[in-house]
Amino acid sequence: MIPKAKKILESFEILKKILNDKAICEDDRIVIFDPPFTIQILKREEMIIFQLEDRDVAILTKDRVEVDEEYKDYVEEWCLALTSLGFKRFILKGR
Repeated sequence: MIPKAKKILESFEILKKILNDKAICEDDRIVIFDPPFTIQILKREEMIIFQLEDRDVAILTKDRVEVDEEYKDYVEEWCLALTSLGFKRFILKGR
């Protein structure tokens, strides 16, 4: 099951530090490129958007999860990675 965006959004500042040289990190937005997908974590809007060629294939907020069935596994894997302590340690260790 895909977690809601709450846990990822709560880790926004940590993710920004971890992904600093691997993504576009701004004050209230992180953009991750995983071609052909783009993942946007939007702090102010409290949402995460997964895009494929400018088409939203998933939108996650604290209250809802909307995912095209075809991309459910992909979104789930990214959500688990972004909330995993092991992921954070691995990225930091690589620096």
